[in-house]
Amino acid sequence: MPDQKESGEKLAGRLYATLRVLKFIADPVRSPKPTVRDEFKDKDSPRQRIQALELDLFEDLVTAVQKGRHAKAMAEVFGTLHAVVPLRHGALQDNLGKPELAEFNAGYRAQLGVLKEALPKLLD
Repeated sequence: MPDQKESGEKLAGRLYATLRVLKFIADPVRSPKPTVRDEFKDKDSPRQRIQALELDLFEDLVTAVQKGRHAKAMAEVFGTLHAVVPLRHGALQDNLGKPELAEFNAGYRAQLGVLKEALPKLLD
């Protein structure tokens, strides 16, 4: 698990990876599988990226459980959310410059590695 000593941008990348995995588990047909090869180059904010996922966590969870889509995996991924939310508000709101974008990408890849270890059948 990451700790809050990581930069807010790195934690924002971890949060984004976690939410992308949740979306993929809930709706694998319309959500591409997140991979460590994903590289983000745009300078928008993490909040904009997260909003673009069009998450409805309640609906996604209920749908996954009702349709038998890896409910235990959803629960495991939900359990990681508390550790990846940046404490600094600006880490989610501010547009990313080059150094911040590199941190975001590093956090994204690191969290996907953690989740891939926990859910190898889904994320391999």
